[in-house]
Amino acid sequence: MIFYFSATGNSQYAAEKIAEATGDRLVSIGQALRDGLFDYTITSDAHIIFAIPTFAYTLPGAVALFIHKLKLTGYAGQPAYGVFTCGASSGSESAAMRVLLEEKSIGYNGSFDLVMPDNFIVWSNIPAPARLETMLNTADRALADIIAVITAKKDGTIGSGMPKDLYMPLDEVSTKKNTSKLYATDACTACGLCMDICPMRCIQADEAGHPVWEGTCTVCLACLHRCPAAAIQFGKETLGKTRYVNPRVKLD
Repeated sequence: MIFYFSATGNSQYAAEKIAEATGDRLVSIGQALRDGLFDYTITSDAHIIFAIPTFAYTLPGAVALFIHKLKLTGYAGQPAYGVFTCGASSGSESAAMRVLLEEKSIGYNGSFDLVMPDNFIVWSNIPAPARLETMLNTADRALADIIAVITAKKDGTIGSGMPKDLYMPLDEVSTKKNTSKLYATDACTACGLCMDICPMRCIQADEAGHPVWEGTCTVCLACLHRCPAAAIQFGKETLGKTRYVNPRVKLD
């Protein structure tokens, strides 16, 4: 079973490629969080794989929340791995994953870093198209190597010790109280896509149908990158910056 969390398609792409090779079932963590689905049954020949992005060199808060609530029926020592999409390195994410899985009495066979375009444009910029193509081609080759290790049931990298942060903290945000850095500009068409895809259901509609952020946010930036009108901003940090979705996947 492959659990994936993906805002712009990088981790979804990795999950789908792994599933093609292993035959494992795909489960969207974002959808599971939205729908409150945490109980799963796995077969004896299945893998347990988390294909997820790196947030601040550790796990996304939404993923940690999902693992805390996860109930696996049929677990009997099936190999468990992390495949972490990242801009450069996953940092302490493997150690954090090991700790959280140990809390669920699930063994851990290690992780693999999969370098892909960094979409956290609060701190960075999206590379030029030619560079993006090169990065995605390189990621494809790295992913093939990762799949070969997983199907051979060999170990990946297992982080040691207790990481400083088990996950990137979830933010309590409020447009009404002016504590949310996420906002929609006048370019917003009130299409509702941002509300539909938010894994935390923290985006609501105002009286005109435009989004307001109220509740717990994991700062995945799915709303910002996937807005068809490029109307969503994060403070001043994202003004004028290119948005990104993985061009090789059909997003959920």
